[in-house]
Amino acid sequence: MEENPCQIQSGLGTNDLSTPLILFHDAGGTVFPYFCLGDLHRPLYGISNSHFDHGGKWDHGIRQMGVVYAHFLRSVINSGDVILGGWSLGGCVALEVASRLMKLPQYTVQGVIMIDSVFPTSKVTDQYPRTIAEVAASFQLPARMSEARRVQAQQCILYAHEMQRDWRPPLFPLGLPPTVLIRAADPVHLDPDAKPHYLDLIRNWTYLGWEDVTKRRPRSEKLARYWLDRNSQIPNDRQYINLDTGSYR
Repeated sequence: MEENPCQIQSGLGTNDLSTPLILFHDAGGTVFPYFCLGDLHRPLYGISNSHFDHGGKWDHGIRQMGVVYAHFLRSVINSGDVILGGWSLGGCVALEVASRLMKLPQYTVQGVIMIDSVFPTSKVTDQYPRTIAEVAASFQLPARMSEARRVQAQQCILYAHEMQRDWRPPLFPLGLPPTVLIRAADPVHLDPDAKPHYLDLIRNWTYLGWEDVTKRRPRSEKLARYWLDRNSQIPNDRQYINLDTGSYR
């Protein structure tokens, strides 16, 4: 893989106080989608799956990703305010990294952005692909991707799903960061006659399955409900995100 973390946008010419945004890879292991973003007027970094060239497997799952990626972040940002986020799996990884940075006095996590990050509730995970062939049938990867990298990305997706089956969100003993959940407006398959993609099985759930946190972890029910009801908001086409505060206008 390329430099990791990689700087996607420098933020040059913007306010020096603009909070850096760090986005973590999706299940496919790359940060390519983040290069398609418009100018965010802030430093933007992407962290890709550092195990990509070896199939993307992590012996200790998403929790281990959080530990390693927190160190990656610290290698490019020594201290100060940060915003963390990611598409799909990347949103879950962002929570893991946030839980670690918030224990360090030199960092302030201003917010977490989960981009269409579906919580791994059993309604979804029971339908996860279990073979490379099933992954290939479920995901359309970029046409310009080489065959070798395509196979690696498919393997990453397969292992990512395995890790998500066992993953539970970290606890935040020092308090939760402001968290924004951005939902996709369209399903994965636009053909109305096609079988719904497993990620769309809870598309009509308000919080994409994060409601299920309260069922799986009864001891944290009060905390989880506070998180969802007070910190997580869903934008419509007339709202925009304030990345510095995590609020909407």
